[in-house]
Amino acid sequence: PKKAFTILEVMMAAAVMLVGLVGMIQVVSSCAEMMDLAKKQTIAAQIIQDQIGKVHVADWATVSTYTASASVTIDPSFASSAANFQKFACTRTVVDDPTRANMKKITFTVAWQTGVVGRIRTFSRSGSTYVAKNGLYLTYQRS
Repeated sequence: PKKAFTILEVMMAAAVMLVGLVGMIQVVSSCAEMMDLAKKQTIAAQIIQDQIGKVHVADWATVSTYTASASVTIDPSFASSAANFQKFACTRTVVDDPTRANMKKITFTVAWQTGVVGRIRTFSRSGSTYVAKNGLYLTYQRS
């Protein structure tokens, strides 16, 4: 008698291989999404640092005229392509410190969307700085 694989054994082997391939494709897809999110978080952090840097070099006369909330124009060099750049929006919020005269808390929030059709998610990252009339600068960020 000749020894060979039965059709059932071949089908089982094909099913196991199919499960393995589907799992690998999902892992690669998930990894690509995480890499895209990490890239956009980095871009958002750079945008925030750029905006905070602009505040730190501005004089008090300029800072004191900032409105409570405003959209901020983003330097397009922070995105690798025009498609990525248009997904970012930056807002500036200014709050006077109630305990100290001539001190403001300025917060920049960068928001963006990522994902595929049907699964688009919105993310944001914020960074704040305190600015005083006589030159105090304190900065922190959160996601």
